[in-house]
Amino acid sequence: MSLSYVDWKNEYKSVLETFSEKNVLMFFTGGKDSSTILSFLVSAGKEFGFEFETDTARYPNFVFTDSEIKKLDNYWRSRNVNIQWHDLDTSDLLLSKAEKQGKNPCYVCQKIKRNPLFNNLMTMEQYKDIVIILSFTLWDLVSYSIEYLVEGVYCNNNSKESLNDKSTEQRFIETSQRFYPLIELKDGLTVFKPLLKYNDNEIKKLVYEEKIPLSNVECPYKKYTPKRILFDYYEQINASFDYDKVLEYVKNSLKFRELSYYTEMGMEDFIKLL
Repeated sequence: MSLSYVDWKNEYKSVLETFSEKNVLMFFTGGKDSSTILSFLVSAGKEFGFEFETDTARYPNFVFTDSEIKKLDNYWRSRNVNIQWHDLDTSDLLLSKAEKQGKNPCYVCQKIKRNPLFNNLMTMEQYKDIVIILSFTLWDLVSYSIEYLVEGVYCNNNSKESLNDKSTEQRFIETSQRFYPLIELKDGLTVFKPLLKYNDNEIKKLVYEEKIPLSNVECPYKKYTPKRILFDYYEQINASFDYDKVLEYVKNSLKFRELSYYTEMGMEDFIKLL
């Protein structure tokens, strides 16, 4: 599937048409995935008549340097996007400490960045008008499937616990929800993942053609994210996945949670899975 604003807009037209009546929150990372979504939202906002808020947790500090923020902020301001940069006042030493303790610094980083953003949502009295936009892609889904097979199906039950410090069941519940582009919780909160049906190479092509600047500071802890290794492999074999086939496989072969399992959740329980 090719990636263009027109095709993407047509795919999610019924969703985008509801945004003018909601508070749309987009979590920006400076990477190619969130940058693509942000670019599409700029165009969609004009076409469908909605505004949105863009938030970034400025962490790790060695990634979000002043020069990097200035570069990204200048570009997006030129497109009338005012990114909210949240300084967390948290030391990068927590990541090296986690590594020394045998923990996965990537999971520590994710928790540090997401907690302030999600905690802000928990203070809101009404969720029915809120949409959270996340940047998962098709390559992410394939990688999560492989990770679950390795850690949850094929592994020796007597082997040491994974570095993510979570049970297989917990990881499974987290993984399943990521396969659904749109989840509407019973209290009204909507979680939207608009790039789930697209491959990494398609996203890179669009970013290159639109000349969108990305954060270029490489994180020294990226080796702790299994999907990075898998992404390199996908590139080497020029992989192009099909969303429907991936979804069909995990539903038939894994203990996959149906969409209704998540739509019956409240916001407080669901946020723990992100």
